[in-house]
Amino acid sequence: MMSMKDLHKNFSVSQLGYVSDIVLVVALGLGLYTQWLYTENITILYIAIIGLLIFAISCALQYYFSYSGVGKALLHLWMGCILGILIFTDQKEIEYVTTQEVMDILLVTSMGMGWFWSLLSRFLRLVKSEPKIFSSDVILESLGLAAATIVTGKDWLSFCILLIAFEFNLIAIRFKSYLGLLCFCAFLAVSSFTIVHDMKIVVNIYGIACFLGRHSFDPVIDLYFSGLSILDRWQVIFSQSQLTRHLIVILLFLLNLVSGAFIGHSLTGHKEWFVVVPLFVIFAIIWICFHAIFFITCWKFMSKITKCNLTFSSLSDERKNMNRIMSSDGVRHFSLISQRLICFTFLTTVVLLGLGWETRTLTSISLIMTILPLEAMTLSLFWEMGDFLGGTATGYAIIAPVTGQRALSGATILSNGAVQDIGSRATITLNKMNQFFTYHMIDNYGCDFSMSGLTTEYMESKIKAFFDRRTSEGPRFDTYILYFSGDVYNSGDWALADNKSLTAETLIDWWSQKNNQSGTRLILILDTLHSYNWAKLIRRIPEQYVALQSCTYSKPKDLELGETALVGSFTQDFVHYSQGVELSMNWSNKDRQVKPVILSVQTLDGLYVLFADKRGHRESLEQQFP
Repeated sequence: MMSMKDLHKNFSVSQLGYVSDIVLVVALGLGLYTQWLYTENITILYIAIIGLLIFAISCALQYYFSYSGVGKALLHLWMGCILGILIFTDQKEIEYVTTQEVMDILLVTSMGMGWFWSLLSRFLRLVKSEPKIFSSDVILESLGLAAATIVTGKDWLSFCILLIAFEFNLIAIRFKSYLGLLCFCAFLAVSSFTIVHDMKIVVNIYGIACFLGRHSFDPVIDLYFSGLSILDRWQVIFSQSQLTRHLIVILLFLLNLVSGAFIGHSLTGHKEWFVVVPLFVIFAIIWICFHAIFFITCWKFMSKITKCNLTFSSLSDERKNMNRIMSSDGVRHFSLISQRLICFTFLTTVVLLGLGWETRTLTSISLIMTILPLEAMTLSLFWEMGDFLGGTATGYAIIAPVTGQRALSGATILSNGAVQDIGSRATITLNKMNQFFTYHMIDNYGCDFSMSGLTTEYMESKIKAFFDRRTSEGPRFDTYILYFSGDVYNSGDWALADNKSLTAETLIDWWSQKNNQSGTRLILILDTLHSYNWAKLIRRIPEQYVALQSCTYSKPKDLELGETALVGSFTQDFVHYSQGVELSMNWSNKDRQVKPVILSVQTLDGLYVLFADKRGHRESLEQQFP
């Protein structure tokens, strides 16, 4: 009974969404009546009759034939057309007629009711946040408005381009570009100034405000109400086919060329063309160079997205994470390099608008206003990827049997059962580290396992080669992960063959030689009995980004009931924790025999974690490292 009551309540609330459209239909009908009454234009009468017919057909399709989508599309298309006719046929002599004033009030009321419903639906969580390029209602009403410019005999081409610019600005806002929001404000100011001041076209301000306000309010407030990130919103583009995405890049580049050529042609009419044109030619060379770089950057980025999509489709459902895939493919490094180039490209487009301001036309303004939001949203995307995505990472695991060897204790004879148990635990640890590298898409340099011990020469050659690794594109990896599980001395130094050891100072010295102040990070993951003793030594290392993840082993409080945790237990819990698997016992539990120890030389804010899933280095580190 309660569920039926809630359903009826939600249904009643949802009906408020139609109030705005109903008020708009009444306003349009009143406006057509006023136009026909005072102008006696028979065309207005025909339009009104056709409008009533279409309204009836739309209602029949929605409520009688169950073609809701077709009925709404037909209604919004005709509403946009009639609104456009009323906007562009406005006359001064009927400005203060009572019915005309009532129409203006109804137009503003329709806009206000639409705003109220948008806010209410989001407060009640009736709207599901989904990424989308545009709204069908906006497109249909814009097409109707564009058709009205042809009917009324206005400069239809310029107004159509202006409507396209309006749509592109809304797309930039929907993709959560705050720079796109700034471009939209500039679009409103510049286009209004051009239409009213330059072209001196008499338009119905209330009608334009109604059209702009009804369709721009939702994208703007969704900057706050929608929890989707910029990357989430761009998935609607990333999910398109490779051909579609490359066609978008080509069309954007062609649009840039057309805009530049049009403004260059308009400058020939400048009164000081002999000065302006040579300056424009010099600037055009710079402008073309930056936009060529912009085109190449976007093309290469879309190729990277294609590669990421192929990887995404090949993974199992539980491992599908587009952000992690993009991180492993080096998209963050690519974005950090590209974002400055795109920023300069955007600035050259703004300068192009300034050069063509003196000889501006509605067409030239509209063309520039179609480009600016697209470049703004692209810049916002690259800035977000550089800040949000994790960096590239490579990992190397070294696993040796844990025999409990001590310094100068000589050889230890083990039973066959002990050897099998040690080998079994080492194999499990080996598999867990392979699983860890695979899950987080870390480039796996290898997982070395040795039952006979590790020599100093072998360790030096392998670790130095690991520290010297680079990505397939040339630069160093952002993060290097070195894992070790095996025998150590009480100081934490690694026990090697022939009673030799590998100290923390030696390891960091090898790292410093290969790192060479490049800013890359080293994460040491050590699952041993005494490696936590390295913390004091590593803390004193200057100007190196090094983090230590180790642990401490303790005996159970009740020796009769509890089993002693062995080396390798931490690795299993650590891998499960990093994959989001709930542990049987929390890390902070006082009864845990294995407790984590984490240390970073620099502050955690300065350490970039490779598998960052959320913004903020500290939060990411705490999520993945216990």
